[in-house]
Amino acid sequence: MQLTDIDRKKVQEKEVEILSEFDRLCKKHNIKYTLAGGTMLGAIRHKGFIPWDDDIDVYVLRNDFLKIRKIFPKELSSNFFYQCQKTDSDYYYPFDKIRMNNTIFEETFLSNHKINHGVFIDVFPIDAIPNNKVRRSLQYIYYRFLRIGLMSKYINIKARKGKKKIAAQIARIVFVFYPIKKLYDKCDSVASKYVENLNSVDEVRNLNSVGSDGTRETYNLNDFLNLKYTPFEDKHFLISENADEMLKKEYGDYMQLPPINERNTRHELVRIKLDK
Repeated sequence: MQLTDIDRKKVQEKEVEILSEFDRLCKKHNIKYTLAGGTMLGAIRHKGFIPWDDDIDVYVLRNDFLKIRKIFPKELSSNFFYQCQKTDSDYYYPFDKIRMNNTIFEETFLSNHKINHGVFIDVFPIDAIPNNKVRRSLQYIYYRFLRIGLMSKYINIKARKGKKKIAAQIARIVFVFYPIKKLYDKCDSVASKYVENLNSVDEVRNLNSVGSDGTRETYNLNDFLNLKYTPFEDKHFLISENADEMLKKEYGDYMQLPPINERNTRHELVRIKLDK
């Protein structure tokens, strides 16, 4: 099931509502964040959403991410729900979401789980990585190995196709004796291993990057300390002052629009409910 243009616009409007609530609490508690990935690209190139996009991503350094996990579940407006493993027991993504209550945006990958399926924004932790190249590579490889096992057990295997489905089936065999909770906790531990060294490392990384070696989402620590408010739709949100270099690293010539056949929404849906 794909979104209609009308529904995609409604989803975008609700996501901006969620992001506004996120920004409100970040201001209140002096938490730094930056719009990320396609959301950052949309802010720079379109002053809002990439027209065909249907999600919002934000990056937060791990120390602030832990602060968010502690504070936001208690302080979000009643219209919203902070989704992590502790607040939604059948949720096992190694990053968190903020959902809008009384909506449904149910993805095929998660349709086999009894969780809050509301419209959401993604909140990604950005982790300290060792300055030593060997140690940082070992951290990345180990994390990716664990994450493959976690996702093979968690994501609805019926929603996968072709080689990805075969790979997931093989991974389930490899990790058959590893409980999903154990894999989740180990991922969290490996990713946050150097959080206490945040002020002494040169670079940080989105360990949940889809890049083959993580280099596209490896950043200078200062990219997350020097921020500015930028227009996004009819509001303003924080973005790294080094957004240009971050986007070049991830997308190359990011001001160039992709071919028309690549201008598609990302999420395959089972159910959607946007009107109360």
